[in-house]
Amino acid sequence: MSKVIFESFCDKDTFDIAFKIANNLKARSTPVAVCLDGDLGVGKTVFAKGFGAGLNIKKDIVSPTFNIVKTYEGEKRLHHFDVYRISDIAELDEIGFDEFLFDDAVILIEWSNLIKEALPKDAIKVVISKDPEKGFDYRQIAVEGMDDEDFRN
Repeated sequence: MSKVIFESFCDKDTFDIAFKIANNLKARSTPVAVCLDGDLGVGKTVFAKGFGAGLNIKKDIVSPTFNIVKTYEGEKRLHHFDVYRISDIAELDEIGFDEFLFDDAVILIEWSNLIKEALPKDAIKVVISKDPEKGFDYRQIAVEGMDDEDFRN
């Protein structure tokens, strides 16, 4: 699988890109894990909102920073993790992280780079980065684990 690069020039672009990614994942058998990484303030929450909308989730997606995980029901169930506050990988056992990975759901994991050793090998990787030379609101969204064909419909 190749890396697919998207360019976002505003929050709406980021939302729409995430919507498209999630919409294309609906056809896949679950569970499927999506790792979402990027610096603070890069737009991970905006991405998560678009991602949830792409799974036809009607509730507002909010960052689960203090809860670590929130579950939403939609066309596909979404387990949305924010592992920023995980200081020891053993904490994942306390919340039953492995059980979530085997649920019939899509798993979106913000700050996944902090728990690399616990992630499935076939996880889709999404990295959002800024490029100040291209503008304050510019974001590059790199997706690994999906093919170009996944984005043609």
